Amino acid sequence: MTEEIRRLPPSELDIMLVIWGLKPPVTAPQILSGMGRALTASALHSYLKRLEEKGFLSCRKVGKTNGYTPLITRETYQALEGRILLDKLYRRSLKNFAAALYDGGALDRQEVAELRAYLDELEQEMD
Repeated sequence: MTEEIRRLPPSELDIMLVIWGLKPPVTAPQILSGMGRALTASALHSYLKRLEEKGFLSCRKVGKTNGYTPLITRETYQALEGRILLDKLYRRSLKNFAAALYDGGALDRQEVAELRAYLDELEQEMD
């Protein structure tokens, strides 16, 4: 996909999270059964159509039903969201982000150690 990836509203992101967790092509009934909230079939089809228009999904017939395949990986979208979050809320500072998690009680000693090990790994890759 050559155009810029657009951010998804929560409702569309919920659907993509289900799709990314399944083996494509994914059908509407599979998506509905994987959703954590009730959603009508017609609402789901509207969301799926929008996701196609935004370039997140492709659709083709699988027997008598539509099969949806993601065109953007979960990892690609996570990287986009991570950059946006870091840029907008933490002034591009990973230190500020980690401090907010720690101050908010979201990090424990083990997670800090895992983060340290990961940063050490990244630093070795940069050398």
